[in-house]
Amino acid sequence: MFKTNRLTLRGYPPSDQDFSLDLFDTYDILVNLTAEHTTPNLDAHLGMLDKMTKCVLFVVVEDKETSETMGFMRVNITTPRDLDGDLGMALAEKWWGKGYGIEIVEWLMGYSFKVLGLRRLSLFVFSSNSRAISQYEKVGFRQEGRKREALWKEGQWVDNVWMGLLSTEYYATERASRITPGGWVLL
Repeated sequence: MFKTNRLTLRGYPPSDQDFSLDLFDTYDILVNLTAEHTTPNLDAHLGMLDKMTKCVLFVVVEDKETSETMGFMRVNITTPRDLDGDLGMALAEKWWGKGYGIEIVEWLMGYSFKVLGLRRLSLFVFSSNSRAISQYEKVGFRQEGRKREALWKEGQWVDNVWMGLLSTEYYATERASRITPGGWVLL
């Protein structure tokens, strides 16, 4: 179990399945998680959850004070020799706009580079999710590529935006000195 200033990041027990499925059943969350049609589909949601829990890092995010479950985050490493972690996360709408996403990603960056020994972190986001793009840019991710009009979502063509952060870029920031090798944030 890990802690940040306001959060606890813990393992995923089966008792969290209902929360996770409720998260996947929330339109504004699911529309930003999948390129597929956004529909209530229990089998597909169970499949997504099963795939995520098998990632090298999959943690549930809790409010440190109340122990209320807020969401999850994951890092997947498809080709170990490349030392490239693919990150993803989702928070329940109740927690949006309060800086929790940035707090989670900052912790994840430190853990990925200092503990997992990754060389880079990668992600892709839909261009319609401007809040996420802004959040990732704020913590140092750069846009590396864009597939224009790649998907039809919510009545419009949406770009796929690829973003990345190299470990050398991370270590060049002051934020790197605030995360200890065990993943703890120094306040």
